[in-house]
Amino acid sequence: MIDTLATTGALVTLDAPVTAGAPAVLGTFDYSLVNVVSLLVGLLFLANGYFLVRKGREAVAVFVLSVAVGGGLVFVALFPGAFDFVARLLGLELRARAILVVSNLTLFALVIYLLNRIGKLYDRVSRLNERLSLLDAELEAAGGRGDSDDPDDHE
Repeated sequence: MIDTLATTGALVTLDAPVTAGAPAVLGTFDYSLVNVVSLLVGLLFLANGYFLVRKGREAVAVFVLSVAVGGGLVFVALFPGAFDFVARLLGLELRARAILVVSNLTLFALVIYLLNRIGKLYDRVSRLNERLSLLDAELEAAGGRGDSDDPDDHE
């Protein structure tokens, strides 16, 4: 049960009684506009991943990536005190530094994943161009195609 609800500017503090044995994360929460924005962005990531897989446009890896990033954002938005534990685990003094370290590592992982995916797509385009050139050469050799570069030109 929530004892107090105090609003000061964009910061809302909810003080909930901590029962014996409950983690310290469930004690005091500081919610700000950043928490609301991260919650909304996290939900958008989750919805985007769901709709991409539902429509069959992307692989399951993209769904897992969307769920991981979106779930992480929702978790941080709902439980901002959880990063106090992460900060202690990483040997950092401030929660904000822990959030920056984890977000930078996540962004590095996403960039590496996307660069790898872009490389694979370039390879696929290159192979498709080679096959198209071979097919064009075969058609020209067979006399089935004129000198026109228009693909809609069927003589």
